[in-house]
Amino acid sequence: MKELLSQWLGKPLVCLFSLQPEEKPESDPAKKLLNSMRLTAKCRFNASVRLERLARYSFLTTTIFSLGLIFIPLYQKSGLSMPYTEQVVNMLQIFLAVAVLVYSVVNATAKYDARSATLDACGVKIKELIRKLRYDISESEKSGVSIDLEKYHHEYHVISSEPENHHRVDFIFAVLESKQDFDISGIPRLWQHIKARVFYMLPYVIPTSMMIFEVFIITDILGLTNVFTGVFGSNVQ
Repeated sequence: MKELLSQWLGKPLVCLFSLQPEEKPESDPAKKLLNSMRLTAKCRFNASVRLERLARYSFLTTTIFSLGLIFIPLYQKSGLSMPYTEQVVNMLQIFLAVAVLVYSVVNATAKYDARSATLDACGVKIKELIRKLRYDISESEKSGVSIDLEKYHHEYHVISSEPENHHRVDFIFAVLESKQDFDISGIPRLWQHIKARVFYMLPYVIPTSMMIFEVFIITDILGLTNVFTGVFGSNVQ
């Protein structure tokens, strides 16, 4: 069906709507396995980077909340005027204390750093296996002796099964990066980019919103803004 549409629409529209086969054909079983391993390695490296960034952002979130938790009572004890009532200030301190506790528990239980290191090590092992297979493919083409693919399949399965699996977003980025194996263009490629970026940023939405909330609270207290003073009321006449 795609081939008929390609002939009828012409090359520009084919590229725009990505009507060509998305995965480039490969008949050699050894090279198909090589492509599969290369894609999996990219997925594992992408997952490792994603978890490492989550770990850093969670640490940043906890740090920002902790600084706010320190700043508010110090400012309150300084004797300077507060734009919020005492009840609101106490509520904010409790909120920040709970937020620090929650994110500390999340960081401890999620084990982002350990999971990231395990996925990175998996990617490195697959890369090493890829180098061995490439060498054997080259030698096989010279000598005409077939490769024992069963051994590579088994070793690949063992290595890829050791850590947790990557997420869908890691796979999408890996596919978009693998232009030698996948031919996705035009609107479908743009849609995949948008979908991947949205899924990638979802875990950052709540902590970022909470940090922005804290920043506005502090700037309100310092008199730089008046974002929440009308909402929380004021004890300053």
